[in-house]
Amino acid sequence: MLFAFSVRQAQADDYFDPAALEITPGQQQASDLSDFSQPGGQRPGSYRVTVFVNQQQAGARELEFISHNNQLVPLVDVKYLRALGVNTAAFSSFDTLRDGESFSDLGKYIPDASSQFDFATQRLDFSIPQAAMVRKSRGYVAPEKWDEGIPAAFVDYTLNGSTTSVDNLHDSDNYLNLRSGLNLGAWRLRNFSSYEFNTTGHWQTQGTSLERDIRVLKSELTLGDSYTSGEVFDSFQFTGMKLASDENMLPDSQRGFAPTIRGVAHSNARITVRQHGYVIYETYVAPGAFVINDLFPTAQSGDLEVTIRESDGSERKFTQPYSAVAFMLREGRFKFSASVGRYNTADSDGEEPNFVQASAFYGLPWSLTAYGGAQISNHYQALAFGLGQDIGEFGSLGLDTTLAKTDLGKDGQYTGQAVRAQYQKDFATVGTSLNISGYRYSSRRFYTFAEANEYRDPDAHVSNRRSRTEMSLTQDFGKWGNLSAGFYRQQYWNTSAVDQTVHLGYYNSFRGVSWSLGYYVTRSYYDDKDNERSVNLTVSVPLSRWLPGGSASYSLNNNLDGHTTQQMSLYGTALDNSQLSYNLQQGFDNQNHAANSNVSLDYRGGFGDVSVGYSHDRYSDRLNYGASGGIVATQYGVTLSQSLGDTIGLVRADGTSDVQVEGAANVHTDSRGYAVMPTLSPYHENTLSLDTETLGDDVDLEQNSQTVVPTSGAVVLAHYKTHVGARVLLSLSWHGRPLPFGTGVFVAGQGEVKSSKGIVGERGQVYLSGVPPEGVVHAQWLQNSQSYQCTAALRLPVAASGSPVRLLSAQCQ
Repeated sequence: MLFAFSVRQAQADDYFDPAALEITPGQQQASDLSDFSQPGGQRPGSYRVTVFVNQQQAGARELEFISHNNQLVPLVDVKYLRALGVNTAAFSSFDTLRDGESFSDLGKYIPDASSQFDFATQRLDFSIPQAAMVRKSRGYVAPEKWDEGIPAAFVDYTLNGSTTSVDNLHDSDNYLNLRSGLNLGAWRLRNFSSYEFNTTGHWQTQGTSLERDIRVLKSELTLGDSYTSGEVFDSFQFTGMKLASDENMLPDSQRGFAPTIRGVAHSNARITVRQHGYVIYETYVAPGAFVINDLFPTAQSGDLEVTIRESDGSERKFTQPYSAVAFMLREGRFKFSASVGRYNTADSDGEEPNFVQASAFYGLPWSLTAYGGAQISNHYQALAFGLGQDIGEFGSLGLDTTLAKTDLGKDGQYTGQAVRAQYQKDFATVGTSLNISGYRYSSRRFYTFAEANEYRDPDAHVSNRRSRTEMSLTQDFGKWGNLSAGFYRQQYWNTSAVDQTVHLGYYNSFRGVSWSLGYYVTRSYYDDKDNERSVNLTVSVPLSRWLPGGSASYSLNNNLDGHTTQQMSLYGTALDNSQLSYNLQQGFDNQNHAANSNVSLDYRGGFGDVSVGYSHDRYSDRLNYGASGGIVATQYGVTLSQSLGDTIGLVRADGTSDVQVEGAANVHTDSRGYAVMPTLSPYHENTLSLDTETLGDDVDLEQNSQTVVPTSGAVVLAHYKTHVGARVLLSLSWHGRPLPFGTGVFVAGQGEVKSSKGIVGERGQVYLSGVPPEGVVHAQWLQNSQSYQCTAALRLPVAASGSPVRLLSAQCQ
């Protein structure tokens, strides 16, 4: 009984005694392994880690780590915390730190803040109370992270050509389109040119401009050839200067229009917003009034169901219907565009007057957007203003008017007015979307700026627009398919000619077989004939069961006047990653009693596309060919690529070849280890990853993923540190005995070439990758509180056939 009552509670931690690794005298000893003696223990040092703040990724960074309570903790400074979005100004405790001073105890300066490092995944998590964070919109990326890229020059090219044979006569036609650019810092020089050649050549430049971002105004400055904004007035080409808001600089949650939701919570509540049954937003709020103003723009309309779940489990719901026409902004948002320069016309005899144009939009309370603008030239002045209103369950409505005064020279001066109405509504419960993009009516004496310039040419024969109507309607019937209808009609003054398009279509699919039936009516102002009517039927059948990647289709078109054309096609993809596309067609025209045949191949490679095709009918034979791609020149040399977008990334992984870039079709490194990611999203985080499965046996990466945030038009560098060389199992000895267990080892070659780092294991063996052919082995360890180090020369022998790992021994001095 006495023994039972004498038992005391005890606590024990897992602990590994490094002395247990000591072997009998004369054998291998262990270095100081105290860093590894506790669970999770690791050696302090510098590590490149992926940083998360409150479960949100905040990029990758190399940080110094120290040991604290047998755990690695990062050293950070105030500047880095600000970059992570911490409101350091709200804590006086930071005032005790010197400028640039690093610290590890985060909780000492921010109550309840902490960090946790997962060594295995190299992930560092910061947990920081929400009250200590600067309030930012979802998707926000700090401007400090925006990367202007590296100096670069590039050319994006598209070549199309054909050779046609008619009655033993041959004719060739070729067209080369070039988009060239030069980047230096924040400046972007761009040129668009083309070269057309058959028997003679003709070079033409469409435009040249110099661009850069203006961060403080969230806008972009363009000098040279550009187009005016077309949101208030019709867009046209000009030469001069343009400054306009760039919505790409905003987080996704601040773009476009979404309503502001207001409510009251009675406790610490969870707010959930659903649209069409899907959760699109969720947050937690304190008791009292709350405001939600950072919804992502989803559909242009549709009821929002807001659920308030209180801490006691009770729920309250309310519905906020909303709709938005294209130009509407959220409450408090402002955007603008201002242009000044000379009007450009393709007509060599047309006038090119100087002008000034400005427009602005502002999001008001009550889901209202106000906008307006002005155009001023020596012979033309126009003023526009309008409002857009979300009218809840009834949709959204936009109304604007434009007043214009035009001096037509000898024909006198005229004043006119144009009014426009736009309407948008989704009927989610019945799957209907109605969009009357607008009805616009212009008085007889109203001219747009482009029309006024054309009218001042005495040889011109044009008519100003009278009215324009646009409408689209879609209806979803679920498994029974969907129906769409579209209507466009534009009328002119002083003529009966019109532009008109009517479309009615039905679409459906069943078990992979898809079909569509469409009815079309078209009429053109420039070819004032009767309406052209046609009916089109298309059926597509997948053949993947018999022909991987293949499909067959049948198409019939009838103009309701007895003229019918039919087409059978066999098309699909082949090769790895669907690099090759093919299409075989056979058609028949009943009016000409003639058949036609077509065959084409398109190869999409990592360094560009090439295509070839052949067509034949009773009148001619034609051979088509084409090529497209990009060429990027930087300080690292010239790299070929697929067709380039506006913003691109340069992948640098020295010494690798044919390594696949994930998330991009057929993009891989060249023989030097470089590749071009042809399209990136500006001002957003873009993750570029290399597929480690495609690495060679002699290549290792320190990290296989990087995050970049390019500015618009930038060429950003994603540099992956590689270890290229042999994989070696090295046995090291010192003074006739194996190196101590836990010794750190690496091999250094010429220049910056280094192997991976390794730790000596049993019998003095260490595994290293990326070992150069010749180098010096460096070893360092701590024993009995005394530091030791040694080196050994290393030269790799010829690898044994079929063995990826080489076995070597070296005596360390």
